[in-house]
Amino acid sequence: MLLNLNIKNYALIEDLSIEFGNGFTVISGETGAGKSILVKSIELLTGARADSSNIRSGCSICTISASFEFKNPQIKDFLDSLSIPLDDGNAILIRRTIESTGKSKAYINDSQVSVSSLAALGNLLIDFHNQDEKHSLLNTDSQLEILDKAAQTGELKEKAGQTYEKVKDIKSKIEAINLSDSERERKIDLYSFQLQEIEDAKLENGEDSKLESELPKLKNAEKISSLCEEAVTLLYSGENPALSAIIKAKKNIEAINSLGADASEALSLIEQSYYQAEESYREVENILSETEIDPEKLNETVERIELIKKLKKKYGSTISEIAQYQNEIEQELKALQDYKENTGKLDRELQIHTKHLRDICEKISQKRKKAAVDFCKAAVAELEDLGMKNAVFEISFKQKEPSANGCDEIEFMFSANKGEKILPLKNTASGGELSRVLLAIEVSSKLKSDQTTIFDEIDTGTGGKTGEKIGKKLSQLAKNKQVFSITHLAQVSAFAQTHIKIYKEIYDSRTYTKAKALTNDEHIEEIARMISGEKVTKSAVEHAKDLIKTSTTL
Repeated sequence: MLLNLNIKNYALIEDLSIEFGNGFTVISGETGAGKSILVKSIELLTGARADSSNIRSGCSICTISASFEFKNPQIKDFLDSLSIPLDDGNAILIRRTIESTGKSKAYINDSQVSVSSLAALGNLLIDFHNQDEKHSLLNTDSQLEILDKAAQTGELKEKAGQTYEKVKDIKSKIEAINLSDSERERKIDLYSFQLQEIEDAKLENGEDSKLESELPKLKNAEKISSLCEEAVTLLYSGENPALSAIIKAKKNIEAINSLGADASEALSLIEQSYYQAEESYREVENILSETEIDPEKLNETVERIELIKKLKKKYGSTISEIAQYQNEIEQELKALQDYKENTGKLDRELQIHTKHLRDICEKISQKRKKAAVDFCKAAVAELEDLGMKNAVFEISFKQKEPSANGCDEIEFMFSANKGEKILPLKNTASGGELSRVLLAIEVSSKLKSDQTTIFDEIDTGTGGKTGEKIGKKLSQLAKNKQVFSITHLAQVSAFAQTHIKIYKEIYDSRTYTKAKALTNDEHIEEIARMISGEKVTKSAVEHAKDLIKTSTTL
């Protein structure tokens, strides 16, 4: 759901902020007031091509931003794929900047992204229904999704997906072992060599870390031994060993203390230093006894470390990964060696799971075809109610190979007039007619969504009675999702829960496009203007009130 929109320095807009709510919102204004600017600014947030000529005269950059709230898990998955954090629950901030140099930048939650990423997110957040754009409902995948929700195929499709994955896995295994004799022998030789190489190494977990920590000691054994011997001599066995000097000093301090001077602290400290020096001597002696000058062991350790590095380069970055690879190729090797037996077994499994998949897909198809009858009837009824009395709406079915999505290729078919050839919806309806068809389909589907739908002048070419029907349908649709409609018809505006007026102001010889959410009285006055023109008459105001009153009873 679109929460707010902020536009700075775009076309005739200097600085504009609008808050939006749930339900049905209409946007109205005189011709040329800037309604299309508002729509185009939202399109820019969904990846539309940027043009620096649209920057407000005298400005070097324009910025458009909007906040959205969502529940669709696909959006969360999409943001995770781009490593974009959600700072505020399920709210997203989208921003687009256009510079006078022609450079354009896109941001999601202040993380810069490509325009194509912005477009992908925009398709999940907003669905445009206008005369020049592609609509999600013209996409056969979207059409199938609508039909499946009407047919309640979710549980069966989940089973089909699981079975299809099993079929794919079995086919991959069969393909892997159905090699030519020479290719099979080549792989057997390769895997056998690799296994032998890994097995001969007899690797142990943690061995590499242990060897790396031991290597410096082995390399420096001679120097360590020499330094230890020197330290032992200085502490204990030299001409003037440190321990002997400390004992002599301790006796002197004891004598000082006995002669009346308080040397107790000095005595305590020197006793500690003696014990510490003695402990240090023993530690160094231990190091000396454990230090072995062994060039052969050093060479063995270096060679072992190099061997492990070599195996890591070939089979995995850690010893555990090497072990995992070893296990995998053991299985591969066994499968290759027993390929005849395995192929027969896999062929039997493939037949069983393929039949199971076909059975599930057939059940899905039956549910779809049954639901399609009622869905088409409902869509035709909605079309008739919207003034398209002779419209024909059907769903074509073509069979395809069973998959996770079933075995049907479906497409919405439409003809505005009986007797005319019925064609795919994307090739037949156009302009305001297309918007009405899409509205009829959406109302018939009764699908709830947090995607915002924007109808741009859906009432083009219609009169008051049809406009009233359109307004009713839009209001009905808005019970399941947020709906916007740019309109010139008072009959459509009467159904609005929120009414936003776009208008122009001129001051200091410059033109500014403005927008405001209307109060109840302003809502009545704007509808009256749409009825009578620039000069609002008393009868137009009464007519406006009647339209609003009627809209609440329909």
